[in-house]
Amino acid sequence: MVAILFWAVIVGFCFVAEMHTNAFIAAFIGFAAAISFVLALGGLPFLFQAFTWLGVSAVTLLFLRPFAVRRFRHHAYEMNMSLPTHTAMTDMRGFVELPVGDASHPGRVKIQGESWMAVTDWPAELPGGTAIVVRKAYGTTLWVDPV
Repeated sequence: MVAILFWAVIVGFCFVAEMHTNAFIAAFIGFAAAISFVLALGGLPFLFQAFTWLGVSAVTLLFLRPFAVRRFRHHAYEMNMSLPTHTAMTDMRGFVELPVGDASHPGRVKIQGESWMAVTDWPAELPGGTAIVVRKAYGTTLWVDPV
């Protein structure tokens, strides 16, 4: 009876944990616990249930998880955010709030009332008040040039 309750708690915990993450780990551990739950209902020894749980967890994590990750996380619109991109902000105009320098000396620009972190490839730092245009973006950091 205790083993049945133990496996039921593990299954429930894994179900809740998987709902709050997107790692596809708890789902497979919970699936293995469900199998051990059935073995507990059959009256098999707890040690056998535990080893079955570990074995099924390992096998499903190694062989089924990669398939699930590819199936549910692959999107055609995913971008590599480490590369500069053209966004809806490209070609928008604004002005420098805090002096904008190179990547190691970012500043801030204001575009349509919103403040954004910005850097420039321009050889000189852009002082406050300079009119700018957005050329590209790295995530939420804008690459700007003076107008």
